[in-house]
Amino acid sequence: MLIVSIAALIAFSMVIGRAILFSFRAKGCRQADSAEVAYILTNSLLYTAAYIALWIWEPAKLINNSIPSIMFVMFTIVSASYFYRRIGAMTDGRNRRRIERRGADSRRAPQ
Repeated sequence: MLIVSIAALIAFSMVIGRAILFSFRAKGCRQADSAEVAYILTNSLLYTAAYIALWIWEPAKLINNSIPSIMFVMFTIVSASYFYRRIGAMTDGRNRRRIERRGADSRRAPQ
């Protein structure tokens, strides 16, 4: 269980990194995308803080193989994978909109 919780922490660190990268490249994205990435980043930081708190104060809950600990760890891994893919989809949408705008400008007749 400890190895799986370490994998969840690695997954959330990847999500946090992708969210920060999205935020630094925030040119040309919708405000709703920025808000959703901020929500995902905050959620990921809170999950990471929860793991660290569990490791410090109640490590037995992550080491033993009880049903609640398995459900907690698996839920967070599924959430991390969804968050990672969602940020990727918003990045793809931002890039697609940027290309479409450039294509629309190039089709205009010169004035």
